[in-house]
Amino acid sequence: MEIIKSTGEKEVFQKDKFCLSVERAGAPRDLLENVCSIVEKELKPDIRTTEIFRTASRYLLKENLAVGMRYNLRRGIMELGPAGFRFEQFIEALMKTLGYETRRDVIVEGQCVSHEVDVVAIKDDRHYLMEMKYHNSWGVKTGIETTMYAYARLLDIAPREERRERYSKIHALWLVTNAKFTSKAIEYGTCQKLTMTGWDYPKDGNSLELLIRSTKTYPVTVLPSVDRFVLEAFARYNMILAQDVLPYTEERLVKEFALEERKAAQILKEARLLF
Repeated sequence: MEIIKSTGEKEVFQKDKFCLSVERAGAPRDLLENVCSIVEKELKPDIRTTEIFRTASRYLLKENLAVGMRYNLRRGIMELGPAGFRFEQFIEALMKTLGYETRRDVIVEGQCVSHEVDVVAIKDDRHYLMEMKYHNSWGVKTGIETTMYAYARLLDIAPREERRERYSKIHALWLVTNAKFTSKAIEYGTCQKLTMTGWDYPKDGNSLELLIRSTKTYPVTVLPSVDRFVLEAFARYNMILAQDVLPYTEERLVKEFALEERKAAQILKEARLLF
């Protein structure tokens, strides 16, 4: 049966692909089989993938809150928007989890002009100039123009920085997006030897989705009780990961973030279930 993707394109529903997305969220076998069966039974011609997602999400959140939150990972990333600066904050936190020393919103002098770099990530002799491309709409892809622009910035920055550091460090570009890359973007990035991380790219287990899942650096927005007000309050104190909530007590959340007792208790419950 054909379904309609978020891009408007049609494709044949692949049960195995859908079930894998639920399995990656940590669903136990019985829950996995149940949700896959429910979704398959509710399929109808030209159903949209967003409807399939909502059906699965409602069921999982009801039956197993922790699995439901993990299944909603991509939605949680989207909830960091609409602007991209929370996504940059989140990626910086992810890089720290991966063992990088980081700085965000850094002005770096190039040979011709100065550049504002979203995140500078350093580990050993590698200095990554990280370019973020955030999309707050489903179905949008990151294209070749983004990879070309990012590479042009690297060409201006790297020679000057490497001379300044007497060629003791290697400067490279790392492009990160919460969307998928177009085939042309991947072709160009591969040719120029750029490090690129998209929602489902690369296919070697280091895609954005799998990096987040393997390190458990879930954004705080996967917690159902974190609304826009709570996100803004948390982000001001650089609390962008769900695990950042864990050291707090209910009383501290109420006092420091002006939350209602009921909401504070629910947020803590959700965060503890997630880990």
